[in-house]
Amino acid sequence: MSAEEWGNIYNQEQLNILLHDVQTPEAQSEWTREMLNLTKPGDRVLEIGSGSGQTSLCLAKAGRAVTALDFSESALRLASAVAETLSIELRTVLHDAHIALPFEEREFDCVFHAGLLEHFDVAERIRLLRLWKPYGRKMVSMVPNAASLCYRLGKEFLENHGIWKWRKEEPSYTQTGEFLNAGYTVEREYTIDIDSSLYFMEGGALKETLSRLWAERRRQGLTDLLHQGYLLVTIGV
Repeated sequence: MSAEEWGNIYNQEQLNILLHDVQTPEAQSEWTREMLNLTKPGDRVLEIGSGSGQTSLCLAKAGRAVTALDFSESALRLASAVAETLSIELRTVLHDAHIALPFEEREFDCVFHAGLLEHFDVAERIRLLRLWKPYGRKMVSMVPNAASLCYRLGKEFLENHGIWKWRKEEPSYTQTGEFLNAGYTVEREYTIDIDSSLYFMEGGALKETLSRLWAERRRQGLTDLLHQGYLLVTIGV
């Protein structure tokens, strides 16, 4: 989508919602919680394609030195308004991530995106990963997981009924090959956010059965949810 279209989603109308989410841990997305786990206070962090800014704001609130980059001026104004209201120190940069970024080499300890690369084909993903590599010591990429049954069925249903609003979105079974082709060494790859995968599905017997399965595995203390999380997380250096 264009910057204007993203701005129609992330704008000042979302201010009160975002204020609530940043201040309420239970309301924060699982990818926000994951980035809090993958970084530590004092880390210099760059989010590419920051969208609403929830993750960047939560990281900054928790003591990271965060730069939020997006090509939507409206989205950045939203994040800045929340930062000002909550006295959070957040640097925002209006820039197109398709071209060289306005930063120094190795300026960041961690560069990440959550929900960006899936909108491009494989060749462009590799080009972007290669383009962003010089700016950080570590890259964290989060894209929809093609192995997630709930997400795939739910997405297909929404597309077939003409109510899918995210345009092109190609999930991945793995990003290892793309990372290797872009010059990274892959440290780890795994999935997160089983609950969001269930959100995509309409109610019914399958959704109910899978919900019970995930709940039972959690009760048993099993963290492996059969690679069914909504997001595929790939970490490279």
